[in-house]
Amino acid sequence: MLLACLAGCFHTALVVPPAAVAVMPFDPYGGAIYVPAIVNGDSAWLMFDTGLSHTGLDRDWAKSVGATSETDTSATAVVRSLRLGDLQLDRYQTALYPLGGLSEASGRLQQGLVGHDVLHRFAVEIDYPTRRVRLLDAASFRYAGPGTAVPFTPDADLPLLRAKIKARGRRAIPARLLLDTGASGLCLILTAPFVEQHGLASVSPSIEAPIGTGLVGELHGTIVRLQQLELGHLRIASPTTGLGGESKGFLGRTDIDGVIGNAVFEGSRLIVDYARRRVIVEPRVAGGSLCDYDMSGLRLVSRGPGLRRVMVDYVVPKSPSADVGIRAGDELLLIDGRGVAEADLSAVRKILRVDGAIHQLLLRREADTIRVALRLRRLL
Repeated sequence: MLLACLAGCFHTALVVPPAAVAVMPFDPYGGAIYVPAIVNGDSAWLMFDTGLSHTGLDRDWAKSVGATSETDTSATAVVRSLRLGDLQLDRYQTALYPLGGLSEASGRLQQGLVGHDVLHRFAVEIDYPTRRVRLLDAASFRYAGPGTAVPFTPDADLPLLRAKIKARGRRAIPARLLLDTGASGLCLILTAPFVEQHGLASVSPSIEAPIGTGLVGELHGTIVRLQQLELGHLRIASPTTGLGGESKGFLGRTDIDGVIGNAVFEGSRLIVDYARRRVIVEPRVAGGSLCDYDMSGLRLVSRGPGLRRVMVDYVVPKSPSADVGIRAGDELLLIDGRGVAEADLSAVRKILRVDGAIHQLLLRREADTIRVALRLRRLL
């Protein structure tokens, strides 16, 4: 949590076919990537996260499938088997994460995440148009297609990419951006030290709003549109960008300058070639704009049993929702007469991203119900 980010038409790459260790369909829920897995014999959907160091499971869910840990407060557990397509990992040690906050923010029960400790063994192909992930044999992988290669920075094993960002009226600034397929919504999130160093807090117009949710909680800052993101020969126009506003946790890091989100690459084919320390981005299929921002001014989360209650967590000041009196803490019940509990949070958010659309909303505030007509408009 759009723009013609990747120019050109999609062409089939000419790749010397390597052996595919695993092929998996993926579910692009909420702009992230979820792949099917079997953990200790139980089916699960795990977020595919190139920005995460260690594959991990939700602490509570891990207990329910019999993952063993030394103590109740242990940071790791061992699973008897973890299967991803044809890839079988036995007696595999995983991290344990508290994923309840991420579940509420995404509107989907988060059971676990696949990270760098698994992915770096392969050349990883993410085919967005066909919604497939392939883990390819790293040694036999060769590429000879129309994609642009972007190198990793020399000091990182994770896919930390050499990039440049440009704000209007300023020179381009070199940036070290972590490729994070677990980040959805915004094109970029920049750390607070990087924002301060380059005076980016003065970029306008800007929106006061939470800029994301991480493993340790909500990320705070402002949202802007930069003029351009450069990745090798690629030029991504007007990327929506979260500017870190607090120097703690991820936003306080100085070893990276920010993350580049999954949404930048939607519609293309992306290959993370760990052995050769590069990312290859193919031209994307023509289509709509990418990584756009909500047009209602509502930050919505899912709470309660089964994550069925859609709650207003934040209202952007001077937005359409603020203008009609919606408040944080209101529960969204209906959009145009249809119950939002019957849909998923990702679908609700898509409804609220159509410039100029008018929707009738029914909300509950304590013992009262409130009806409003909400006219959507671009906030940036």
